[in-house]
Amino acid sequence: MEFIVHKQIGSGREKVLVMHSWTTDSTSYDSMLPYLNSNDYTYAFVDLRGYGNSIGMEGTYSVEEASSDAIHLVDLLGWNEFHLIGHSMSGMIVQKIAVNNPSRIKSVVAITPVPACGTPAPKEIIDFFKGIATSDDEAAIGFVNTLIGNRFTEAFAKKMIADIRQHSTSQARLGYMHMFFHTDFSESVKGLPTPMLVLFGEYDSGVLSEALMSNTFLKWYPNAQLERCKGSGHYPMIETPMALVTSIEKFLSLHSSAPITGKIREFALSSK
Repeated sequence: MEFIVHKQIGSGREKVLVMHSWTTDSTSYDSMLPYLNSNDYTYAFVDLRGYGNSIGMEGTYSVEEASSDAIHLVDLLGWNEFHLIGHSMSGMIVQKIAVNNPSRIKSVVAITPVPACGTPAPKEIIDFFKGIATSDDEAAIGFVNTLIGNRFTEAFAKKMIADIRQHSTSQARLGYMHMFFHTDFSESVKGLPTPMLVLFGEYDSGVLSEALMSNTFLKWYPNAQLERCKGSGHYPMIETPMALVTSIEKFLSLHSSAPITGKIREFALSSK
């Protein structure tokens, strides 16, 4: 059996599976790596089928397949219980993993995520995304700039699109696009008690707004909490990596079985 490829960081008792977005592969998290607590946590950063080091793996590119691939990998790693982190489209995938395996998931961090109901859109929007997925670089660059609030130079978006064209297949991008537009398993997640941190970008100008997060995640999941990623758009792992690690590990520490030695410390500043 083929397994999706992963990169492991750390050797801690608390296990964390990390998944990437539609416009990036696992290297999107590279800016975070120096700041991770590698003593208490073991992080596995995966590449989904058709992306990164799993670029040669074909499939249906569905939420069911991605969820199954993740479970096969953690079984291979010998993880019984673990935490989940998903970004954007994989924010949908981690919800599917959690609802299918509730006894194994200790907590979920969903970063600027697609909700379990997907993001239905009219034909013209879907056609626009098809162009992004295949060969329309101008549209793709404009799309990325929108997601970061048009705050950075165009070089940021150009590099991201050049990288994703090189490190993923058009077939995979089209397949996962179909997934997040047309998949809806929201009825099955309502009432799921898994602790969940939902992060949204302060400058994320896409459809994945604070209002959408409030009207989906906070209504469906009784133990979900919403937090703004200050100073960031859709890609806080690239835009504000240290702040993102702090939010993630502060949350993970609250839902960890083993004592966390590298806990986040909060300092109060006072004037004298």
